[in-house]
Amino acid sequence: MGRSVFAAIAGLALLAASAAGAAGVSTVVVNGRALDPGEAICEDGRTLLLSADALSEAFGLSVEPGDAGAPWTIRGFGHSVLVRPDVAPFSADGEVQQSAACPIVRDGKLFVPLAMLVSTFKVASSVQRDGSATVWALTTPGAAVTDVREGRHPDRVRIVLDVDRPTGMCWWAQPGLLTLELPALVGAGGMASSVRLLRLEDELIDQVRQGPTATGSTRVEILHFSPEPPRVFTLAEPPRIVVDLLRAPEDIIPEPEPEPVRPLPQAAGVLETRNFSTPRGPVRVHVIDVDPRSAAIEVRPALAASTVHDRASLTRIVQRSGAWGGVNGGYFARSGPPLGMLVIDGEWVRDPWGGRTVLGIAQDGKLLMDRLSFDGRVVFSSHGWQPLAAINRGHEQQDTLVMFNRYWGGTVEGAKGRARLAVDASGAVIAKVTDGSAVAIPAGGFVLSGMGRMAASLDRIEPGCMVTPRLTTTPRWPALAQAIGGGPRLVKDGRKHITASPEGFQPDIYASAPSRTAVGISADGRLLLVVAEGAGERERYGMTLEELASTMIKLGARDAMNLDGGGSTTLVADGRLLNAPSDGAERRVSNALLVFTREQAQAAGGG
Repeated sequence: MGRSVFAAIAGLALLAASAAGAAGVSTVVVNGRALDPGEAICEDGRTLLLSADALSEAFGLSVEPGDAGAPWTIRGFGHSVLVRPDVAPFSADGEVQQSAACPIVRDGKLFVPLAMLVSTFKVASSVQRDGSATVWALTTPGAAVTDVREGRHPDRVRIVLDVDRPTGMCWWAQPGLLTLELPALVGAGGMASSVRLLRLEDELIDQVRQGPTATGSTRVEILHFSPEPPRVFTLAEPPRIVVDLLRAPEDIIPEPEPEPVRPLPQAAGVLETRNFSTPRGPVRVHVIDVDPRSAAIEVRPALAASTVHDRASLTRIVQRSGAWGGVNGGYFARSGPPLGMLVIDGEWVRDPWGGRTVLGIAQDGKLLMDRLSFDGRVVFSSHGWQPLAAINRGHEQQDTLVMFNRYWGGTVEGAKGRARLAVDASGAVIAKVTDGSAVAIPAGGFVLSGMGRMAASLDRIEPGCMVTPRLTTTPRWPALAQAIGGGPRLVKDGRKHITASPEGFQPDIYASAPSRTAVGISADGRLLLVVAEGAGERERYGMTLEELASTMIKLGARDAMNLDGGGSTTLVADGRLLNAPSDGAERRVSNALLVFTREQAQAAGGG
């Protein structure tokens, strides 16, 4: 929001507070909107307390009362604050802190000191006073809506708004209309300022409208026919806003009897679902158990589309690839590219990343698993060789050489300070560009990009020079046909071996219990594709890494590794989604690990 607009709003609020003058009125403005009277308390003019309703409707936080003396929980985008009425200590993301003021309950409503929320939920505040009147101006981070998804269920429709970062938001409901407003995002463009009208497939939803307001914030309006008040909450990793619209009891759609899944060829693979217990409740574990050495099937990774920049649901990836089924793959950047090694039919898509664990499949179907580092180089005829830093990702350091092939796209964008060589399918340099211009990637070939000293090295190479990439890893994996990165390692030689810290994983991966996807290798060389999920009232739970490692051992894994999980966790068999994604709708992912029957593999262009 522009400063002048905000100043005008705050000024009007201050005038209104001054008019009430002697009574000592406090007005609270959150992201430019004044709270209703009674939703905030500031009796001493210095300590502000906000009601549970204000936290929900003006900040987008979920407030859950504790049972039998348990603390109240305030949640938002994966963060949580636990408070107790009339108690100054509180917990913020598991860390006990002390507040100068205590939460209170007045007329049955919880009021929480602003100071308990500022750090965890990134709330900034400023105060203006005029005599006994006070105006509190509170602001939260802004965000852009990057996608809107729909998940249909027998008793509800779930709408998921993907946002590019955690944000505050206000929302209000009228009959047939839910409005959400996200604060302005400084420097936002594209989707953040676009106008969109979406018509979803379910008859409970009329339409979803998204567009900017006059103050630069993003407004999303959901027109619906739900007879019940909507439920609005947030989830993390990646950040998203979730809206549940409930059906009328008479409109609840009965669950159809599931059709039997068409089995894989006999002895090549089986699909089963088992139940395991955790302290949070039962967890369903879906397992695709296949033998990659079988002539009847083929296992290989796949991208969402033809380049690393795309994302799609696993169902769509399976349909596009013509596969029988599979699971979601490794981690990926918000913009799409995989964050880990990826090799498809012997062609490198991405190099190993961060020393993380990789699953490999050799040309003879033998399964491999280890933490890998990249050991690539490029050999120039009569000019020696140079180390290769990365494949299909930009320069992350000075003095590096990177390679771009068809999985990057058709062109390598221009950039100052780079020297580029275009190499054709025969390995011959056909063009050299040193002025920062864009370079087309030759069909069947690649582009080398040098920065710093490597740019100077490429500048000495002339068209006609023959170039040979040597793409290897440490440790060496010869005759590699397929590879997909993930991590951390879960099981090694039949024992738990969790490498979250050495592989650089953050607490959202190793200290939580979301839905999980994993792969394992049995002692007899079979591949286990595993999805673990439970069901909660609002958020779905799954397993900790310790629980997942134990489960993989029980399933027969001698070695096992984790893949991307949470809302990304999906399993498709016989072309159908079999699990319930924790977002309530399939997340668009970057890559997957797929199973083909031999006929499907040949139709899709594989072996």
